[in-house]
Amino acid sequence: MQPSASTLGPLRIVVVEDDATVRMFLKDTLEKKLGHQVVGEAATGTDMVRTVLELEPDVVVFDIHLPRLNGLDALRQIYQERVVAAVAITGDRDQDLVRRALEEHVLAYLVKPVEEHQLGPAIMVARAQFAELRELSKENASLRQALQNRKIIERAKGVLMKRYRWTEAEAFRRLQRGAMNRRTTMVELAQNVLNGIEVNL
Repeated sequence: MQPSASTLGPLRIVVVEDDATVRMFLKDTLEKKLGHQVVGEAATGTDMVRTVLELEPDVVVFDIHLPRLNGLDALRQIYQERVVAAVAITGDRDQDLVRRALEEHVLAYLVKPVEEHQLGPAIMVARAQFAELRELSKENASLRQALQNRKIIERAKGVLMKRYRWTEAEAFRRLQRGAMNRRTTMVELAQNVLNGIEVNL
């Protein structure tokens, strides 16, 4: 069954295609048949970069072969500033191009002539995979932060054990209690210890 726009709500889409007829077909299909909103259009790679960065769409549907700057290079430039779900369209079946598209974080790939029934699923796949990737990168960031915090607390415990001849459990307990008394986090208090700030525990 074809996913409908309502699965994730209407998406804001930028369409990039140098052939005006194909661009109009994509726009009409996305808006009238699939219920999405085409917030911007472009016909060249340089315009693609400017339009996507300016309008911040949910998805960009773009032709790989564009004048001035090819679509994959344009996408790479966009990714330096912000990440967007991307659906690539191309007229050739070159496997190297497909591989490169995947390396450039293209999440769905269509070969011309694009059929109406292919577009909806491609948009939804790209958007769902993009949401998953973003969730994973958020999880990774918070995991990295948790590890960093743990390292700071461990190092502060070491300093306190050496300074006061406390056991590890005692140093941890003092840090914990000190943070609660000051209504701050253990990591902030631990950082103060490491920075040599006088902390009464």
